[in-house]
Amino acid sequence: MHIGLPDPSRTDLGLLLLRLATGGFLLPHGLGKLFGWFGGPQLSGFAIELRDFGLPSAQPLPLLLAVAQTLPGLLIVMGLCTTIAAIVAAGFMVATVVLNRRRGWFWMHGGIEYPLLWTTALVALALLGGGDWSIDALLSGQAGATP
Repeated sequence: MHIGLPDPSRTDLGLLLLRLATGGFLLPHGLGKLFGWFGGPQLSGFAIELRDFGLPSAQPLPLLLAVAQTLPGLLIVMGLCTTIAAIVAAGFMVATVVLNRRRGWFWMHGGIEYPLLWTTALVALALLGGGDWSIDALLSGQAGATP
């Protein structure tokens, strides 16, 4: 389906939407872990979650993991260091997949379906980059450059 935009603009619009969705969904989860926003557990509750998974929960690990989710989410939304941020966020999501693998496939039962979807979207974003409508493109002088 063609919506009247040239192909490069459609691609960049698609990358913008992918960035806003992936980063925009990661960001509140990280902020919930850091500050308790959006009903999140704060660092103390996140430490308990880590311990419940059998992981180390002593500081600074909960803080570092919460930042590893929050900062990439923000950078991805902005389109700044998009590839690196998407790789870091994908790594976080892979860990979530591994931790939930015993719960099966379906996310409604705590399985891996949802985090695997986000891992795939983040890997795609890492491969494609932020597109012309990103800070990365502005900084590289590539914004608006159509081949």
